[in-house]
Amino acid sequence: MESIRTAVIVPTFNNALTISGVISDVKRYVPDVIVVNDGSTDNTGELLRKEDGITLIEFSLNRGKGVALKEAFRVARENGFTHAITVDADGQHLAGDIPLFLDKIKEDPSALYIGDRTIPVEGGTPQPARSRIGRRFGAFWYKAYTGIYVRDTQSGYRSYPLDKIASIPCSGQRYEFEIEILICAAWNNIPVKSIPVHLLYQPPAQRVSHFRPVRDFFRISKVNSKAAISRLFLPKKLIQSGGLDLKGKVVSLVLNELRANTTPPKAASSLAFGVFMGISPIHGFQVITLLALSFIFRLNRPLALLGVSVSSAPLLPFWIAAGVWTGKLFVPAAMISSILTFLNLSSNNGFITGFVQWVIGSMVLAVVFGVAVFGISLPLFRSISRKKRVSLGTPSQESVESVSQK
Repeated sequence: MESIRTAVIVPTFNNALTISGVISDVKRYVPDVIVVNDGSTDNTGELLRKEDGITLIEFSLNRGKGVALKEAFRVARENGFTHAITVDADGQHLAGDIPLFLDKIKEDPSALYIGDRTIPVEGGTPQPARSRIGRRFGAFWYKAYTGIYVRDTQSGYRSYPLDKIASIPCSGQRYEFEIEILICAAWNNIPVKSIPVHLLYQPPAQRVSHFRPVRDFFRISKVNSKAAISRLFLPKKLIQSGGLDLKGKVVSLVLNELRANTTPPKAASSLAFGVFMGISPIHGFQVITLLALSFIFRLNRPLALLGVSVSSAPLLPFWIAAGVWTGKLFVPAAMISSILTFLNLSSNNGFITGFVQWVIGSMVLAVVFGVAVFGISLPLFRSISRKKRVSLGTPSQESVESVSQK
């Protein structure tokens, strides 16, 4: 418990009317405050430069809330903090709820806590209908992806275990980052839990929102689409590797498997065998057959499953057509007709002809692509095995214009 150090992070963009009050309220509970001025065009930056006792990060241009949070997480970790509580700068999060987060962090330091805005505030305005619908939408899909019910996935009032989330590469740069990190945290075995906090909405005339309904909803939908595709088509081991980016997942999985004493030749053989089985003409039975054979031959099952995914639903029609076309090159219809005549079968049976061509063509493709994958992946696995570490998803240093300790 003595090693826990918590900072409060406040990302802000054009919140001149509220930012000073938010910082003052936060300091009553946590003295260490990191503020990210995300390219404000009003006098927010001027006010922040006059604030004492804060760590100020400033961007010359607006980069988005996701970029601001990731950079603040990096700075917090570099300064020895283990946890960060994020507070919005518009005044809707009451600093009086911070002790609730601090107590929960001590209770389970490994968890990501999200503020569930359920406690009404006297004098506050009713929750907008759009927000109620958005919360229900988010809660439904989050449970579908992760099996975890979180009522208020849209809340920005959260506490993050910094070391744990640092290993998760998230590509989101704006509001979509907050749902992306929630999904990836659950998939990477980080507990995601809710804390009841106060619900405060200012009157519409005083409310400051930079959420752009069309553009930001599109970005959030993109995150949801990636999560849905991963959930439906990828093996569990791959889902739990890295973030939502498929390339990052593959690299993370490969690194983990190589670190688990998987030699480069075995890794290449496993991936190639998976590709061979995926193209083989036993569609519908590839995974079951692959798991049995990989156990017998002691192959790396996660990499073999990655290889067999080449026959996933979107690509299946392509492989069937390619198998038929290849079969026609190796086994002409006339040859099959002669064999059928020899066996006293109808030589005009087009179905049998096409089936035989597909089976033979698919086997030829399976061998060719399996060998090719082995030849290409072996030097790649050897190169990866020599690397001690691969950095994924680290915010670019170019995005930061200045960091000052005040």
